[in-house]
Amino acid sequence: MAVIGGPAHAQEMVSEGAGLVAASASEALAASLAQVFTRAGVVCERSNDPVGVELAGAAKNAAALAAGATEAQGLNAAGAAAGHIFAEVWRYAEGLGARPESLIGLAGSGDLVATALAPQSRNRRAGELLAGGVAAREIPGRIGQAVEALDLVPLLARALDRAGVEAPVTSGLARLIAGELPLDGWISLVRTTVPPPPARWRPPTRARAADVAARPRLVQTRRSASVVTTAS
Repeated sequence: MAVIGGPAHAQEMVSEGAGLVAASASEALAASLAQVFTRAGVVCERSNDPVGVELAGAAKNAAALAAGATEAQGLNAAGAAAGHIFAEVWRYAEGLGARPESLIGLAGSGDLVATALAPQSRNRRAGELLAGGVAAREIPGRIGQAVEALDLVPLLARALDRAGVEAPVTSGLARLIAGELPLDGWISLVRTTVPPPPARWRPPTRARAADVAARPRLVQTRRSASVVTTAS
């Protein structure tokens, strides 16, 4: 099994390219998929974290819907809604063994930026319609396409609840979709939710001067190796 993530709006991908992640527990499968896209001129990263990449895509769609449903109340509220969703999904993903770079990289935050900026974004537009009082069942017909997040968010909220993950914003968004939470209740939830503190406080660490001095050389070495690998 493998999953593909990343910012890849179809029309732009054909003409201008995209940034993808091919993720699989099988290194050979991830490499084969990445090579298909690379030969077509599309940047494709390889990952052995399919759970993280899949949940990054789920978080991106849910966050775009949440931001759309909150945007009329201000950009800070929209940003908070998206941030809460990502944090809640990450706590769930971490429990499944996912790695943080999957959510902060191309498949997560990269794809979220592309979706949030796209004028034709289905998930963000669906959130705006929800905020405008349109019932969830009517939204796909209004947009003219399927809207993944309308089906995804209730499933995601249920999964987080079963896993014992505190996720008030994700569950609140599911209730907004179901018509069980009014818009003002949703906005209040986004503005007042305080995420739980970390399980334990980690003292800051100070990097040794020798380590700091070595970092530029390490970065250069990795870049050189990457170029060699690509050329071969």
